[in-house]
Amino acid sequence: MTDGVRGSGEVIPYGNSKLPSPERDVERRLAAVLAADVEGYSRLMGADEDGTLETLHKCRHVIDQLIAKCHGHFVGSSGDSVLAEFASAVDAMKCAFEIQRELWVINADLPMHRRMLFRIGLNLGDIIIDKKDIFGDGVNVASRLEGLADGGGITVSRSLYDQVKNKVDFTFDSIGTHRVKNISEPVEVYRVRMTPDDLPTHQMSTTKKSVLLGVISGFFALLLLQIGGYAIWTHFIDSSDHVNANGTIQKDLSKEQKARLKVTALPLKHGPGTTFQQCADCPSMVVVPSGSFTMGSPEDEIGRHPKEIEGPTHLVTVPRAFAVGQFEITFREWDACYAAGGCAQNPQDRGWGRGNRPVMYVSWFDIQQYLQWISNVTGQDYRLLTESEWEFVARAGSSSAYWWGNKVGVDKANCLGCGENFNGAMTVPTGSMVQNPFGLYDVHGNVYEWVQDCWNGSYAGAPNDGSAWINGDCSLRVLRGGAWGKEPINIRSARRIKSPPTLRSGKRGFRVAMTLPLK
Repeated sequence: MTDGVRGSGEVIPYGNSKLPSPERDVERRLAAVLAADVEGYSRLMGADEDGTLETLHKCRHVIDQLIAKCHGHFVGSSGDSVLAEFASAVDAMKCAFEIQRELWVINADLPMHRRMLFRIGLNLGDIIIDKKDIFGDGVNVASRLEGLADGGGITVSRSLYDQVKNKVDFTFDSIGTHRVKNISEPVEVYRVRMTPDDLPTHQMSTTKKSVLLGVISGFFALLLLQIGGYAIWTHFIDSSDHVNANGTIQKDLSKEQKARLKVTALPLKHGPGTTFQQCADCPSMVVVPSGSFTMGSPEDEIGRHPKEIEGPTHLVTVPRAFAVGQFEITFREWDACYAAGGCAQNPQDRGWGRGNRPVMYVSWFDIQQYLQWISNVTGQDYRLLTESEWEFVARAGSSSAYWWGNKVGVDKANCLGCGENFNGAMTVPTGSMVQNPFGLYDVHGNVYEWVQDCWNGSYAGAPNDGSAWINGDCSLRVLRGGAWGKEPINIRSARRIKSPPTLRSGKRGFRVAMTLPLK
């Protein structure tokens, strides 16, 4: 790790006498500082100078582009080190995360011993600006934090953590206080939790993904080995576990757990409005009718997105009845899957409680494991809703911004500014709001709901038969419904957003659908 860099490329040991003279006219300000370097850079150079420099140039190109994209200011570099500053701590945090995600793509093409893993440190502190250079404790701490990061990881100071903890959907783990060279007071340090599912796996082949998954989690180390087609998570397996073909671990259940998964048959008659629950830990379902509706928002709808992502409006026909979860999938339902070994992800609850609160911190890919598990348990075809199905059941025959009208009202949804009792500060237990005419709860707010579809920037060319739109940018998936902490305009029936399918977020969950067997 180099101690510091100037914009000119001259190396400066932090805290030395080369600080600008106090008699000079320099600027001071609070800034978020990003410092990065390569783990084991000397070893890489010693083994293959030309190859290492080629990889470094590729990595630097990505880093420089992302710094600019995230509204940062590139200060300089020397050797393997990079220094940048941001006016916003949130921008710096998001930039660091995206840098690590994109660098894994570059490393996917390299053998293990040639991979270039950057360590990133982030700090919010006072800096001194002298021409194109930055100095001060704000820079020093960021530089020292990078040395506490794992290769491919990110560490942040308490000052930066306090600014971003409620504004970004990342998980942080405290790694205690650390004495930092040339800094008088100890620094409290947090590591950003990254898991294999945070990687942009849509850009990699299956072979690359199986090789690439490595030690990147700050809370635990995961090693994925391909043995005879079975994925073994060595950190979690004990002698009583059995490994499933999808890489999850089959656990031995207690009598009580088995009883809660005892399945009952579907009702013989399942017309619209029929409700059923196939087991105690299965989702409660309601049958919705076939029908037609106008998808998208009219141009004069208040809060309509300025771009054409909610249009053009178009008629969609859902050709046959199907079943939909009355509620968003809860922690209780997800935890049953995890306990049985059907789901590998054990999501956190932010200390808000589990039970009937909607599950969060599950990616689109995590959800595929749940759907496979619940389908195997019940013998039925559980799946995500398509985007058009989602809007059809959310509107429930309405054409207004929300199923109840064009004004958000009071305590009809859980969002920021939605009422006194449900003000969007956190999730609330599912079913806390009144159900819509189709029998669904919480279609507006609480958590965004993943759907099947790939992202498209408008509805031009969209299917009109209720099917999933599987063309477009499938590196992004669609979410609907809005979430806690979001304003009313962002929880409208027509509002749609996109996210990488690997993203785990405290604002993202899901609702299930079931294709009913033909009579």
